[in-house]
Amino acid sequence: MPHTTIGMIHLEELQLAINELQTIVVVTDINGNIRYVNNAFQEKYGYTPEEVIGRSTRLLKSDFHGKHFYKELWKTIHSGETWEGVFLNKTKSGRLIWEEAKISPVKIDGKIAAFIAIKEDVTYKKELEEQFRKEKFLLDELFDNAPVGVILFEPEFTDEVIIDFKVIKANPIAANVFNSLGLMGLSLKQFLPDFPDLAVRGRWMLTEKQNFEIYFDSINKHLNMRTFPLENERFCMYVYDVTPYKNTISALEESEQRYSSLVEDSPALIRRYNKQGIISYINRNYADFFNKAPEQLIGSNIFNLLSKVQKEQLKAGLNGLSIHNPIIEYEQNIQLPDGTVRWKKWIDRALIDAEGNIAEFQSVGMDFTQLKKAEKLLEEQKSRLDAIFDNAIMGIGVMNKQGNMTMLNHRLKEMFEYDLDVAPGNCNYFDHILNEDQEVVQDNFKRLFSGKIKHFNIQRKFITKKGKEFWADIFASPITMVNGKYTETVGLMIDITEKYKMQVELKESEQKLKKLNNTKDKLFSVIAHDIRNPFNAILGFSTMLNKRIDEFSKDEVREFTKRILEASEQTYKLLEDLLTWAKSQLGQLQARQATFDLNVIVKECIESLGAIAQGKNIRLINKVNENTLVTTDVEMFKFVIRNLIHNGIKFSHRDSTVECGIISGTNADTVTLYVKDYGIGIKPEKLKVLFNLEEFLSTSGTSQEKGTGLGLSLSKEMIELNGGSIEVSSIVNMGSEFRITLCR
Repeated sequence: MPHTTIGMIHLEELQLAINELQTIVVVTDINGNIRYVNNAFQEKYGYTPEEVIGRSTRLLKSDFHGKHFYKELWKTIHSGETWEGVFLNKTKSGRLIWEEAKISPVKIDGKIAAFIAIKEDVTYKKELEEQFRKEKFLLDELFDNAPVGVILFEPEFTDEVIIDFKVIKANPIAANVFNSLGLMGLSLKQFLPDFPDLAVRGRWMLTEKQNFEIYFDSINKHLNMRTFPLENERFCMYVYDVTPYKNTISALEESEQRYSSLVEDSPALIRRYNKQGIISYINRNYADFFNKAPEQLIGSNIFNLLSKVQKEQLKAGLNGLSIHNPIIEYEQNIQLPDGTVRWKKWIDRALIDAEGNIAEFQSVGMDFTQLKKAEKLLEEQKSRLDAIFDNAIMGIGVMNKQGNMTMLNHRLKEMFEYDLDVAPGNCNYFDHILNEDQEVVQDNFKRLFSGKIKHFNIQRKFITKKGKEFWADIFASPITMVNGKYTETVGLMIDITEKYKMQVELKESEQKLKKLNNTKDKLFSVIAHDIRNPFNAILGFSTMLNKRIDEFSKDEVREFTKRILEASEQTYKLLEDLLTWAKSQLGQLQARQATFDLNVIVKECIESLGAIAQGKNIRLINKVNENTLVTTDVEMFKFVIRNLIHNGIKFSHRDSTVECGIISGTNADTVTLYVKDYGIGIKPEKLKVLFNLEEFLSTSGTSQEKGTGLGLSLSKEMIELNGGSIEVSSIVNMGSEFRITLCR
């Protein structure tokens, strides 16, 4: 099989050569789908050719670059030009790599057929650049914030002779030393005209380190200057204003006697010692503190008073002292010969000789044993307060304006369902407020932090981290003030969920009690009036028949017995309703469902009420089809139908009709039964409370039949117990229709 060649090179040879390159090579079609990758690509990205060939280069995107970046890239290469730039891409393992890339179009017959990307991994270079940037930033910060004056100079020549030095950089401290707003661009002679031997000393400063101290009359200051040479004939100068120190030394020298007197009479402990720790001088108070004569202490070693750790710490501190950093402060506990432990705070200063070397150290010590004891007591109290805080039975938290909790105790963490080791910065009070309460809570916080209110106490519902709701009583008051403005508030929270439930249950019980009380009054009214009246009729007519039956005709006796029968039926119906109502109030009404034929039960109910209907010459019509099956409690259904038919008779005129039938519907799972009369109807205002025993007042029938209103209330309860519904429609003087919907 012949080899494909390009010029004098076989394609296989070219591919082998590309695979040997350390440079990454990727070839894509014009849509960015990968057609070829070399070995360097596989090594850098971790993908095999089979994993990437045919896939889009979006596979390598790190999401670092925006859409505009890629839009410009594609615009460039589709226009036939080469794009050059830097990518941040992602390898198969997720590692990010920086690449310098050159992407060029590949043209065949003048048309772009593909793109070739040649890329070099510059991740290490990028990291070095970032490190260099950080280090430069750090150096600039150190330069600008150095505690001494720092100046960079470059020389100015005339005929190869140094005539001056120009400042190319200086920090703010240097400007302060020379009483200038800034030194940049100035020459040394401009801000220090009396600098001595500039040409000679300047040549030394450019070639070797220098250290000198000079008094400059032009600025009335003693300056210590240290220089060291830099590249390109430049040097750096450290300048220290030692005027205060010089003035102090001069003043000490001029008033040595006065100084000695002050030192001797000072309440502080004062001593001098050399680098080996040998004491050369102590004041009276120092000797008294150790209860020894001065000659017993002079020549002794201060390091012998210290523990091994204290000795090493002090030596390290002393070794770090210099003319530029002459003072250290430290604390020590010293055990006296009598066993008493005292705490001392020392300030040690290095005493510099004329050559700038440390000659001795002078210590000034103050006894702060009482302060140390108070500090220890304060720490103990803080520990106790922390224990109280964390073990309090109420939740305690400290919050800023944004609701971030800077402190919260264990109980509050438990209430909000946080882990006990959660960091305070990860807890926000507003995360536990319900959405509908956010606006009110935010407003309360604004008023609290603005000082409009001193505190607030409110009960509200909260939500835990895990989504559980609970009720809490919270008291909040601002505690921290900065620049006249409150920045933090403390909140005390008590979980009142159980208390709230009890209050709700108490209110519900109160409502139930009120309802039972109203029902009780209704019952007593029924017993006192509606039951007594029928019994009065029964007793009255029975007494008359018993004593004077021989005096009455047969028709009169028949009329009396009819009245007794009506009163008895009315009383029986009333007692039946009362007994059923009593069961409902005691929770003894339970549905025992069974499937039966509506036609049969309705027929049975109509027959039981035939005598009452006959008394008013009212026809009872059963229009329920045979084999109409429903599933419900039979006895409850009988009670409801008898009650509705009885009411139909009660409120119908003589010679009228009450009918019971089925309403055709589209729902095959239910049956709707109606009981309809053509009587006096129900007024609209009574329709609204018809089934409410507390509101509805019974109405007398067309023949003044009495009732209690219990029947309809019980009927509704029974129907709903069986999963059904009852509704009514009525027109005054035209009749009423009750509809019952039940499951088949």
